[in-house]
Amino acid sequence: MQSELAQIHGHLQRGELLQAETLCREAMRRNPFDATLVDILGVIARGRGDSLKAIEYFKNAAAMAPSMGLFQCHLALALKAEGRNDEARAAFDSACLTDPSSFETAYNYALFLHELGEDEAAISQSRRAVEIDPKHAGAHNNLGTALQSAGRFEEAANSYRQAIRLDPNHANAHANLGTALAEADQIEASLRGIERALKRWPKNTDVLNARVNALMRRNDFVGALTAAEAVLAVEPDHAQAHYCKGMILLAEGRLDEGFTEYEWRVRRADFWPKRRYRKPRWNGEPLAGKTLLVHWEQGFGDIIQFCRYLPLLRAFCAASPLHAGARIVFDCPKRLIDLIETCGGFDEIGDYSASPPPFDVYVPLMSLPKILGTVADTIPAPVPYLKAAPADDVIVADANFKIGLTWASEHGESYRRKVMAITDFAALFANNRCDFYGLQFGAEGATIEPYVGSNVTNLGDQLGDFAHTAGVIAKMDLILSIDTYIVHLAGALNIPTWVLLPYSPDWRWGQGRADSPWYPSLRLFRQPKPGDWTAVIKDVGRALNASAPA
Repeated sequence: MQSELAQIHGHLQRGELLQAETLCREAMRRNPFDATLVDILGVIARGRGDSLKAIEYFKNAAAMAPSMGLFQCHLALALKAEGRNDEARAAFDSACLTDPSSFETAYNYALFLHELGEDEAAISQSRRAVEIDPKHAGAHNNLGTALQSAGRFEEAANSYRQAIRLDPNHANAHANLGTALAEADQIEASLRGIERALKRWPKNTDVLNARVNALMRRNDFVGALTAAEAVLAVEPDHAQAHYCKGMILLAEGRLDEGFTEYEWRVRRADFWPKRRYRKPRWNGEPLAGKTLLVHWEQGFGDIIQFCRYLPLLRAFCAASPLHAGARIVFDCPKRLIDLIETCGGFDEIGDYSASPPPFDVYVPLMSLPKILGTVADTIPAPVPYLKAAPADDVIVADANFKIGLTWASEHGESYRRKVMAITDFAALFANNRCDFYGLQFGAEGATIEPYVGSNVTNLGDQLGDFAHTAGVIAKMDLILSIDTYIVHLAGALNIPTWVLLPYSPDWRWGQGRADSPWYPSLRLFRQPKPGDWTAVIKDVGRALNASAPA
């Protein structure tokens, strides 16, 4: 039997699925209750892309041999391939309990959790994989990616270095190291390492794309665009390179080209949310008598910025008989529904997740600018396009100039380039012509407490949902904020807002300019070098002295 298994596994390793299945079924005629053979049939079915059949085999194998954690791991992977994440998690958990020492389970569970965006859980499973097999370079590399996703870039770099020490030919670890260093603002060190790697692997798209990212972090958009083209010359369908190219073009104001390239975002592994609709994607085709599902994507700020396109979509449909009678359904996170309802442009709104009402075609929200033909001169910027709910329960003084402050992000360390400490803002509190109100959610909101006094108040624990927060923002004369959803909310309400930007900001803030074509009420303050908030606060202080009423 062992020699037969060896032959079967040999065929599997060479991708010879038919030969492997023939030998496996011959063996099963003699051993019909051998769980290992049933598991192998599942592996073969999965290799053919038949996840449903694979799930059936793996479930049978696990039932026949409940002490074999490996079969549960294989079941989890097949369930994951079908998008049945809750069942996959349960199978992974069962595999861990059955065989805590299984490297394969820990390794694959870590990857699964990373794809779900559960950074701390992914880090924990990755560490377990490294403990089980400390000499496995891939496990160290995966630990690095989990740490990097959590914003722990220096730790991630150390994991990548360990992967490279164990396997100097691990090109992906070299690429990841370059990216982690760039995200940690060690941009020149990143580029030096990337150039060394490119001498060994001049056509490796992971390394080439790491160079794109590093040059973007250096604000070298000409070089970054050239670097992106170098990736695409090797691999024309490289989704990340197209996505980066899109962001570069958008930052340069080349919106038509940029939104075209930006469509590649949905092909990226970490595009969120992952939807598995069994209906066609809409690209502007006639909608007469049909229902279009628009689904949210990315973060709260993105949804607030681009919900302005829903009324435009409604007008687009009303303007042509090709779209007569079209219905628009908006899939929106529950926390935002009360706010987004004030925007309009849809027939139905709800938090539908993977179970929306009946529809014919769908489109991600941030694809609407491309479909509706947005260019630099046609950015829709009439404000306000959202309405604030009354926030009469929150009392603010009327005597001084009222400033709302936001300095942190609920994304935590992964946004650390964008965030500030309240100690950075504190230099402004000496301006006694202004009253400062902390509008920070969560634990970070409490960091303003040492400064609370005659002209500093913490409202963080009085903020309700988004609609209520909008009402509090509407009480302010000015919002001072890092790049977070508060900026988009204030801009959509047409509240004067000063945005404090990192050296390498998101594409939506353009290059060098102090205003925003998306929000007329915004003024932008930019870091002159990576991490330099002191200079930004000095600029804000001077502007505040010139703007606040005497």
